[in-house]
Amino acid sequence: MKHRNSRFLVIPALMLFVSLACSSSPFVEPTTTLTSTIPPTNTAPPTNTALPTNTATPRPTATTRPTATKIPPTATAVPLGAPAINDDYEVTVLYARYFSKISSGGYTYTPTFYLGQFLDVSMVIKNVKPGKLANVSWENVYIIDKKKNAWYPNFGGSFASTNNNKFDPTTLFLFPYDQLENLVFEEYPLYLRAVWATDGERPATFLFGFDTSNLVEIIIP
Repeated sequence: MKHRNSRFLVIPALMLFVSLACSSSPFVEPTTTLTSTIPPTNTAPPTNTALPTNTATPRPTATTRPTATKIPPTATAVPLGAPAINDDYEVTVLYARYFSKISSGGYTYTPTFYLGQFLDVSMVIKNVKPGKLANVSWENVYIIDKKKNAWYPNFGGSFASTNNNKFDPTTLFLFPYDQLENLVFEEYPLYLRAVWATDGERPATFLFGFDTSNLVEIIIP
């Protein structure tokens, strides 16, 4: 079963200019005029509603995924940089690292975990069934943590190539989950970037999956 991990704070970017960069410094909650939190719901994705600083900040709970989609069994996950190939897809995770903050749509998002980090993963996906149009929900783009819980991303971006020219998915702009549309692509590669809020543990191991694909092992040293 996959979940949505929405444990992060939202801060207006006008109050705080940050760029996507690695940080190992402990997170200190901002004291800007406005903050925002992501309230827990059963189905609704994150919102960007600003709240006064004197409002108590709850820790949102995870939202469970529909149980209809099963996580495919994989005897051995492939390492980062190697293609995971099955009858539907060829998935290659090109890049993975932690970030302390994410800026998107005029807001800066920060994990509520102490020392929390965002896991930023970039990949290229090929539809290996010629003539078959793939249509995949972002709920089927997921990671599995050490507790074997599966989560779909808080942010994402995609680019469906119209040729075989290479593209750097680390440059994709990140949109909040509620602004993401289904991933539709055919024979040309789909470049994908997805971000999850994590507790920032080091070292850490995650398994990445895309729809029915075999799993890819992601190790953060």
